[in-house]
Amino acid sequence: MDKLPKQPTTMEKLPEELLSDILIRLPAKQLAQFRCVSKPMNALLSQPSFIKSHLHRSIHNNDEMFMVFYSELCLDGEIPIIAHPSHSPVIENPNFINLPASLTIPPGYTHSSILGSLNGLICFALWPSDTVFVRDPIICIWNPSLNALRILPPYTIPASLGFEGIDLHIRFGYDPETDDYKVVKFSRLFQRPVTAFESLSYFKEWLQVEVYSMRKGSWKLINDRFPSHVGWISDVAGPSIIGSDGHDGHIHWLCGLNGKITKHAIVAFDLATETFGEIPLPDSIPQYNKDRTKLLGHLSGNLCVMSYMEDGDIEVWLMNEYGVAESWVKHHVFSQFSGNIVPLGFILNKEFLLQGDKNRLALYDQIAAKVKSLEVIATSRFGFDRVKIVSYVDSLVWIAPAN
Repeated sequence: MDKLPKQPTTMEKLPEELLSDILIRLPAKQLAQFRCVSKPMNALLSQPSFIKSHLHRSIHNNDEMFMVFYSELCLDGEIPIIAHPSHSPVIENPNFINLPASLTIPPGYTHSSILGSLNGLICFALWPSDTVFVRDPIICIWNPSLNALRILPPYTIPASLGFEGIDLHIRFGYDPETDDYKVVKFSRLFQRPVTAFESLSYFKEWLQVEVYSMRKGSWKLINDRFPSHVGWISDVAGPSIIGSDGHDGHIHWLCGLNGKITKHAIVAFDLATETFGEIPLPDSIPQYNKDRTKLLGHLSGNLCVMSYMEDGDIEVWLMNEYGVAESWVKHHVFSQFSGNIVPLGFILNKEFLLQGDKNRLALYDQIAAKVKSLEVIATSRFGFDRVKIVSYVDSLVWIAPAN
């Protein structure tokens, strides 16, 4: 009697280890569709270990992209969000992602800002018109790969307290100890002018800090406050890289300390302990030189500081041991540039991103000592100062709170 031909093995009947090895190579959007195939398939693709392995492969397989947002976010869709693949950054893909159709912008909210980008999640805020003082921003966490959006619930301290106003600072980070994504929000209270004889607002105090946990799906007020001796936070004007901070369990701000002579320091927030600390700048960076600009960044997983003057060298200092002031080392000095060159920081494969003449971006390859020009320029509607650069990677990280 002839043997019956073997029936082809379905994918679900493959050993789980082999099945995982096959599925992990697929894009997140396709894997999200596979979740509907069956309960066992959904269980496999929802495992935290599989999601982390898929993310790790995306990062280390050179699948990262950096995206250029005009006007920070294109709420009306008129100007595209342009993606540049890591392996070929000169290539442009203007149709890589679009804002989710589920995002409904309430009346009166006229602009937006990127708050952070980590592990395939982009955190952004919708802001009311500058003429509206009593409405809070709407904060969202978005996974473009899954076309999933979560609008965060309102926080506790409102945007206005009577005649007093609040200057908000909001950042996004990841706590690897608890595998949780958090939004950190704190406020600077200032007194608005109340008579025609007053023209300037003045700083009063830092208010209590609030932290949103994506795992819990809620905000909470924490006990530790932003350091009271900090007078201001260095907010970068013009094009800037968003999302290079907060990936290692800490969020950082370059700050000016109160005093007769302005001194700078790095304020760090530990997402696990939810406490603030300070990190001094390298001793060799002049503290009181107003003509010398300082920028924070990350390189090879380490905190770094860039220090430069117009038409001068660009110094890059790397902190080899986190939090240890003595571990600052001068990693690199860029001296090949001249003219109107503004450093923005490091992205993707440790390439140095620059803003050059005629409002163009360029990548500098340290090994080849070559500059690659990017066709990213200002538009007639939005100036180049509204351009934000975001590192992004394909990801299965879901945005709903854990059950």
